[in-house]
Amino acid sequence: MDRLLSLHPKKIDLSLDRIKVLLQKLNNPQDELKNVINCVGTKGKGSTCAFLKSILEHHNKTVNLYVSPHLQRFNERIILKDKEISDEFLNEVLTTTMKAIEKHQLSVTFFEATTTATYLAFKNKPADYTILECGLGGRLDTTAVINKPIAQIITPISYDHMEFLGNALEKITAEKCGILKQQTQIIISKQSSSVLKQIDKETENNNSPRFIFGEDFQVSKENGRFIYQDDQSLFDLDLPNLQGDHQLINAGTAIAAAQKILKKLDTNKLNQALKNVKHRARLEKITKGKLLDYINPNNQLYLDGAHNEAAAEAVSKFLETLKGKKIYMILGMLNTKDAKVFLKHFTSTITAIKTISIPEQDNSQDPKILAKVANEFGIKATPSQGITEALHEIANEDSNAIILITGSLYLMGEVLNKN
Repeated sequence: MDRLLSLHPKKIDLSLDRIKVLLQKLNNPQDELKNVINCVGTKGKGSTCAFLKSILEHHNKTVNLYVSPHLQRFNERIILKDKEISDEFLNEVLTTTMKAIEKHQLSVTFFEATTTATYLAFKNKPADYTILECGLGGRLDTTAVINKPIAQIITPISYDHMEFLGNALEKITAEKCGILKQQTQIIISKQSSSVLKQIDKETENNNSPRFIFGEDFQVSKENGRFIYQDDQSLFDLDLPNLQGDHQLINAGTAIAAAQKILKKLDTNKLNQALKNVKHRARLEKITKGKLLDYINPNNQLYLDGAHNEAAAEAVSKFLETLKGKKIYMILGMLNTKDAKVFLKHFTSTITAIKTISIPEQDNSQDPKILAKVANEFGIKATPSQGITEALHEIANEDSNAIILITGSLYLMGEVLNKN
């Protein structure tokens, strides 16, 4: 993996030319994958893919899944049926990829090489369905090389990665929609009206049927139940395992996609699928592990990998439901993210913030600068030495407080490792 990282000077260099040449040298393994489902968008991709995988599996189908980034180890990105890829098999597909790169003297990015290795893994160990989470953008993403997906999902689109995708929401939407193919099913999650308008424009010459949240399917929460409805079905379900109302939208989008793929869903199997879904560091409550030694028994600890405005908004809405206790935040962010845009959503929900740098990340934001931004919003913030120190400081201040660690998926990996 270290050798792969040294292959290409830039971490991100959006293009399909290099990966297409590499795949060709390996006899185009991506063309042999059957029943591929693409998932593109800004937020909710990982959760939607996790819900869809769980729904398909509970309906007795096998699923291969590709997601990024990982939290603790790279193997998390490549799920073969219900298991992470083994070190041995990962080494095998990476070595095959590396040999092709060296033999033909190709220049490819780390993500292009690892996606190619994923296609090799999925070709060698096929499943009934293959779910591919799009990395960055859409049009030039490494998952855009799939020519005939059976379904494509667009999760909510908002601002993120503007340095690559542009500053205008219309431009970001156009870039994401660039992955959409003809003659497939397009399932569109909840979008702002301007984004939906742009999706309409981008897909007006696409002869694929579209299934749109709020028009063709909808979700609601009624008396502690999760209700999904479309023109064919009404499902009255238990609330999903993943916390927060935004997860109802992700679950509903996954059900809509499963409806189009499987044609008929079973209510009991759906219920089990939503209850058993796993997706780490998405409003995840830590109930065991070493980090609990640094806080009091009455403190509650949550993790969420939120790092952009849309995710901050979703997390803040969840925090509003936690009545009666003070909420402290431990925040670490990359310097490629806009702390102001992120923090403005927490002015009424957070009591105080401890800012930290993200271990092992060269482009981590300076905790002093983060604290300054938070203080400008009127949120009391002070820098701290690290994760465990920040937990200890908060626990000493308030033995009943709720603590949320957030700001970056890279930080989540470090937190989970420490735990």
